[in-house]
Amino acid sequence: MVKKAILYIVITILKFLANIVYLFMKLFPTKNRIIMITRQSNNVTLDFRLLKEYIEKTDNNIEIKIFAKKLEKGIYNKILYILYTLKVMKHLATSKVCVIDSYCIPVSILKHKKNLKIIQIWHASGAVKKFGHQILDKKEGSSKFIAKLMCMHKNYDFVIAPSDKTKEIFSEAFNINKEKIVKLGLPRLEYIYNSKFDRSNEILTEYPNLKNKQNIVYIPTFRKNQKTNLDEILNYKIDKEKYNLIISLHPLDSTKVPDEYLVNKKYSSFDLIKIADYIITDYSALSIEASVLEKPIFIYLYDYDKYKENRGLNIYLNKELKTFTTTKFSDIMTKIEEKKYDIKELIDYKKKYIEINPNSSIEDLGDFLLKQI
Repeated sequence: MVKKAILYIVITILKFLANIVYLFMKLFPTKNRIIMITRQSNNVTLDFRLLKEYIEKTDNNIEIKIFAKKLEKGIYNKILYILYTLKVMKHLATSKVCVIDSYCIPVSILKHKKNLKIIQIWHASGAVKKFGHQILDKKEGSSKFIAKLMCMHKNYDFVIAPSDKTKEIFSEAFNINKEKIVKLGLPRLEYIYNSKFDRSNEILTEYPNLKNKQNIVYIPTFRKNQKTNLDEILNYKIDKEKYNLIISLHPLDSTKVPDEYLVNKKYSSFDLIKIADYIITDYSALSIEASVLEKPIFIYLYDYDKYKENRGLNIYLNKELKTFTTTKFSDIMTKIEEKKYDIKELIDYKKKYIEINPNSSIEDLGDFLLKQI
């Protein structure tokens, strides 16, 4: 109880001081600028890159500033992150639009100018697993105490979602009124769907062994504080005369993968699903995003009961994708061999969770941001 009281006092004082500093930053004039902030990567994300390119092509009078930095462990890294946050605050104070794809501390805890529009685009085109306000006080979630203290997911003017069903999920997760959720898609959907972004030839030139066999690509979600269990997959004797297996883990996943199953990290998961004949994933929103390609997508839930208890689910894949979902990798290989999957089931799934046109998601979201200037 004493520890919680001290934490409350310390954070409250820091928030107060941050807002005092920010008050002086807001005295500077607002610029014709869009600021984009991500904690998902230390590099510019695909969605931000595509948005930046479109906006600069459409209106070269608008400045685009992107901040990409993960909060790393260690005191030194935390000090650097504080200095970085001050720089972010300066740009927040003088921009017209802010776009974020995750929870962002300065966005949520600060009192902004009235003319600043804040748009949460999130870093996935949906949410198979629960997150945010849906998992407070759960094993993989934040505590209600910390969430309230840190103003988790506050100050959003708009949230984007690609379907009405996802609107419902995001409304709960962000604790925001559905009227503030706009039906639009992430730029990555067009990247996946449109052949002009296809890097298949580049991949196949670098890895010619992928040309003459069927490619199975496994892309699991990130499991907090644990590694991905690859034992069943690696121990299964795949017919290497017929199939190539490619494993693409989340960037934060430290699970060791034998080199024979890896490709160059310069190719994203969205590049790899283009060369895939079969895609395997789990609780990742990739099942939603990759569905626009209408390729067989298998759902491998080896830890289903435990995951459901610790995290919770918004989409019960074993019901919505019955013929695609299993707890055993061997079942997936059997279905691939015997071609036992119902592609109509996948198409229905796609229609439910992607109600926007994936072939114009960059333009549609870009134009929406320009209207907020």
